[in-house]
Amino acid sequence: MQTDLGFQRVLLKVQQSLTVDEVQDLVFLCSDLLSLKDLSAVTSAGQLFSLLENRDLLSWEDPSLLLELLRILKRNSLIRSLTSDDVMPTNGTTYSQLISPYRQLLYELSESICEQDLKNIKFLLLKTLPRKKLEKDTTLLQLFLEMEKEGFLDENNLDVLQKMIADINPCLEKRIIQYKSEKSLEVVFQWLGFEVLTERNCDRHQIMQVLRDLAARDHTSADCVVCCVLSHGKIKGIVGVDGQIVTYRELIETLSPSQCPTLFKKPKLFFIQACRGTDDQPAAFPQIFPDDEVMPVSDSAVPRDSIPKMADYLLAMSTVPGVDLLSILTQVNSDWSKKTDKSGLRKQMPQPEFTLTKRVVFPKPKTRTPLP
Repeated sequence: MQTDLGFQRVLLKVQQSLTVDEVQDLVFLCSDLLSLKDLSAVTSAGQLFSLLENRDLLSWEDPSLLLELLRILKRNSLIRSLTSDDVMPTNGTTYSQLISPYRQLLYELSESICEQDLKNIKFLLLKTLPRKKLEKDTTLLQLFLEMEKEGFLDENNLDVLQKMIADINPCLEKRIIQYKSEKSLEVVFQWLGFEVLTERNCDRHQIMQVLRDLAARDHTSADCVVCCVLSHGKIKGIVGVDGQIVTYRELIETLSPSQCPTLFKKPKLFFIQACRGTDDQPAAFPQIFPDDEVMPVSDSAVPRDSIPKMADYLLAMSTVPGVDLLSILTQVNSDWSKKTDKSGLRKQMPQPEFTLTKRVVFPKPKTRTPLP
């Protein structure tokens, strides 16, 4: 009884700390956990918490969902006050993973959209949603729910949303592209037979801890380990959500033989999707004019036939025939070397580095390729 009363006091403290808008944010975030019918009647955080308790999703013994919701809302000071020993001892409880990455993506987009952007989105949806759903006081999260009801939006169908975001705020489109990349990686590596573990929104300490936990596992029965990192980056390493850098050396050394003996002589593959500083990589155009002639200048589009300035530098060569990992990476380099930004003046070139001592081949599964 004392425990139940203590937890209700915690929930009351949270309820009193949340704004009306934050309550609606929580309702949206929980829309995959509770029925829309139940959620439509929620007007306070207390009502929402009661629904979650009734579904055994929230309790004194397991407050992880509450902590996750507050983390998504960025109510860090409230989390600290709740997890102090005299308020809500968590006994090592961490955040739950009940709120899907898809739901978090939509919430993050809504937090980055200004009032004018919202008006523009409503305009774009005039032919898609009923006008009464596009009223002035309709929030972006409510629009997302309506798009889901009409079949224009779900975790595997972000095309309509991406086109709208690209039109009104191109910078935010990168967040959707990253989400798609993450989903694609999960699908492909599961298809290849890997056990897939995903960690999101990690600061420097969490990144290192995830790798240390990975190193502590028994990999005796495994053939290799793959680590994919999608983040911002600097010249020396990747950047956590706290802005702190984890160097590439730190990433790699966590799985060294001394730290992870069961991966000795087994491939350890790191795929890093991150920028490496702020310098642009300009395109280099082929010179097709004699030395005594001047290349003509015009206001037409730049030639399509261009290569990155740092392309055609050989870092490593595989002399083994067949389609192995290095062959795949070489093909990736070739494909990316032909791409430019919209101006046609900037390029991106992947940079594989390796110390592999044997071929790495991913056997093609018997099932169909899961991606188009």
